[in-house]
Amino acid sequence: MKKSITKIFGLLLLSLGLFFSCTEESALKVGVCAGPYGDMFVEAIKPELEKKSYKVQIVEFSDYVQPNNALAEKEIDVNVFQHSTYLKKFSSDHSLALSYLTEIPTAAMGIFSDSSDSIGNLPEGAVIAIPNDDTNLSRALRVLAQTGIVEINPAIDASKAKVSDISFNPKKFTFKEVNAEILPSVLDSLGAAIINGNYALSAGLKLSDAIYNEKLAPGYYNVIAVRTEDLEKDFAKEIYSIVHSDFFREVIENPHGQYIAFARPEDYSK
Repeated sequence: MKKSITKIFGLLLLSLGLFFSCTEESALKVGVCAGPYGDMFVEAIKPELEKKSYKVQIVEFSDYVQPNNALAEKEIDVNVFQHSTYLKKFSSDHSLALSYLTEIPTAAMGIFSDSSDSIGNLPEGAVIAIPNDDTNLSRALRVLAQTGIVEINPAIDASKAKVSDISFNPKKFTFKEVNAEILPSVLDSLGAAIINGNYALSAGLKLSDAIYNEKLAPGYYNVIAVRTEDLEKDFAKEIYSIVHSDFFREVIENPHGQYIAFARPEDYSK
């Protein structure tokens, strides 16, 4: 009798352990920054995850540093806010084992101005605000160089360009380095600002109002990131599958939605 009770008790503990293990695995914390990528996860990914019994919690961060640290420290399970170039550099600089699952449609960086209606009309000596983190600073300078109004020294790696690497600046623009998230708030006091698409949208700016929109290069599409050790876990595979599903594309292609003007990565339709 005692053996039977012990066996039953053991089986009960095992079943409870499995229950709590499954419950833990199905709870996902997703880190985002303010703006459209958190919206995209909620609108185009979360509903399908919930159909598969995942409980999704969105955790919002206020800068570009905390979401990767939180992911590495297992405070969250997924994040979506950054392009792959930033992810790789941040991971390398901080010795973090983070990887991305897939690229997603991305709002390009834009050059915005309250005082000029075109790049060519920016006055001589205008102050242009740019992000102050290394990756987005060099990206902003490359966006400006796409217009032809400045040039970056061809002898250096453009992905690491600094203001001092501008070799052609006939209008003698000066540059003010500002935290990326507050660039929209300083726009009215400067000649122009080069703003990440997500921060522009979250501040109520329209991508169509930019005096120039970035031509996205490989490595600058936003990504969904996880810990490298989790790449083969079920939740990671589910997210990848959803991003490449008809449901996801229907949300993105809604002509009245905010994503219709976003640039699409190469494997968007696969």
